[in-house]
Formats: sequence, C-alpha cells, structure tokens
Amino acid sequence: MIDTAARSLTKAATWRIFAVLLLAMVTFITTQDWKTASYITAGYHAIQTITYFLHERLWNHIQWGTTSGLFIQMTGMSGAGKTTLSKLVAARLRSHGYQVELLDGDEYRSGLCSDLGFSKEDRNTNIRRLGFVSKVLARNNVISIISAINPYEDIRKELSELGKNVKTVYIKCGLETLKNRDTKGLYRKALLPDSHPEKIYNFTGISDPFEEPVQPDLIIETEYCEIEKSAKILEDFILRSVK
Repeated sequence: MIDTAARSLTKAATWRIFAVLLLAMVTFITTQDWKTASYITAGYHAIQTITYFLHERLWNHIQWGTTSGLFIQMTGMSGAGKTTLSKLVAARLRSHGYQVELLDGDEYRSGLCSDLGFSKEDRNTNIRRLGFVSKVLARNNVISIISAINPYEDIRKELSELGKNVKTVYIKCGLETLKNRDTKGLYRKALLPDSHPEKIYNFTGISDPFEEPVQPDLIIETEYCEIEKSAKILEDFILRSVK
C-alpha cells in the first residue's frame, strides 16, 4: 500500500500536533504555569523546525551514502545466462535496500511487445520500448536491468546514448556450448530442416545474426565462469556504477 500525498500530509500534521501537546503537558506538569509551558513549547518547536531545515540543506551538499538510478542493457545469445544472472543479482541488490526492476525480454514479448515479430526492425522496436521503460525507471533512482538478446550493435549504441547511467553488459558464451546446453531445446529446433513443423526461424546465432558489442562496459564469459562468480562480478559492477 502506498500513501497518497494527502494521507502523508495528514499523518505528518497529526504527529506534529501530538508532539506539541505532549511537550506542553510535560512542561506544565513541571512548571505548573501554562504561560511558561506555552513559551517553552513554542520556542522549542520553532528552534527544532529551523534546525531541521538547516540540517537538510547541509545534507543536500553531501554525496556520501547517495545512489542514483542505473540502466543496464544486457546482450547475449539465448541460453548464455542473462535471465539467471539478472534474477540472482536483483535479489541480492534488493536485500541491500536497492530498488531493482528486471525487464525480461520473454516476459515483455507477451505483453508490451506482443505485436512484434522477429525481423530486425521488430527486434529493434522491442529493445527501444524496453529502453524507454528502463530510462524512466532509472531517472527515478531504480536499477533497471534489461535481460534480452539485444543482438544488433546499432540499437545498443542508440540506447547507450540515452544517458551516462546506461551500461552495456555482454553475457558471452560460445555457440557450441550453447548448443550443448540447450536447456529449452531451442537450438535443436532452430537446426531442424525447413520442412519440419517444429522448425524455429529467425533464431539468433543460427538463422539470424548476433553482432558482438564493440565496447561493452562489462563482459562476463559464462562459458568459463560459474554462476555464483558471474553474479558477484555483475553485482560488484552495478554497485560501483551507482555510487
């Protein structure tokens, strides 16, 4: 449940009224003089308000302990470990108090991007939409992670130019390893003859290109790096980037 502005204001006002009455009562019990109690109560809360204002203004100029939003665009072929890593790292960051949103390519394909196919134009439109959502989240101090194949360098560059807080993370894994893993059976279907009813067309790395990123901010080679170590690398990179 999220409080409305009116509810938050009412809560703050009632709390302040309660504090004023409590101090006035305690002061009167101590002094047995309502006039003295009134002066002390008014003076105390005036000093407290001014002190709080100055305290907040001071902390506005101190960067220690602050974080900013971050926009991570992942790239890597199907089965490389993007979603597994994203979920693991997102859970770790949330346990440390960070706001994290994971934009899974497969999930958004069934909702926001359900009207798109797998041509280059549609793939780029898919990534642009995810990028727009991530940009909005990041400017509201959320760590936003796009977990999608994101195969084309031109659209990755386009997203990178949305702001300094956009980072490209390449989850790299060799094609032969991916074929051997094939946990969803997608590579097997992509390699079937064209006449086969289960054949998958426009499959990245087989019948559709995957362009390796030219200058990614981070490369994690899941072919050689176990999941826990890969997650630690990504987590540390994100923490360095938001501070």
